[in-house]
Amino acid sequence: MAEEAESDGAPAPSAGKKKKLVPLVGAVIGVLALGGGGWFYKQHKPKVVKPKTEQVQQEPFLVDIPTVISNLDSSSGRPVFVKITARLQVAGAQPSQVQAQIPEIQNIFQTYLHESTQTDLSGNGIYRLREAMLDRIAVQLAPIEVRDLLFTEFLIQ
Repeated sequence: MAEEAESDGAPAPSAGKKKKLVPLVGAVIGVLALGGGGWFYKQHKPKVVKPKTEQVQQEPFLVDIPTVISNLDSSSGRPVFVKITARLQVAGAQPSQVQAQIPEIQNIFQTYLHESTQTDLSGNGIYRLREAMLDRIAVQLAPIEVRDLLFTEFLIQ
């Protein structure tokens, strides 16, 4: 009997340790499997390729408007010409986007100047011309922000 007590007592503690060791080993294997699966997924997931877009300049920059030569409306029959060279200050776009709109801007100048007379442009008429052009160009170039229109050459003949 004493032998049975000793033999029964010895296997019982090792069996208890084995019972505690099985869930612990299972948890370690589960964590390793999840980590390995996560690593595999991260290595083999499809790569997202972002298309290269031009960066929009937030700082204002100047765009040259080519010289516009136009005849003014004259009731006397004598031709009156105006020559204007200007620069446009814009922000929120690329210079190439604004350069693509230059023909439309020149058209705005031509149509407005054909409607104007020499007396319309005298005195503070240049200021009114600038304001009218600025408004019309801002509408044409929207959503690009047009900040200013600067005349570099203005000649009436």
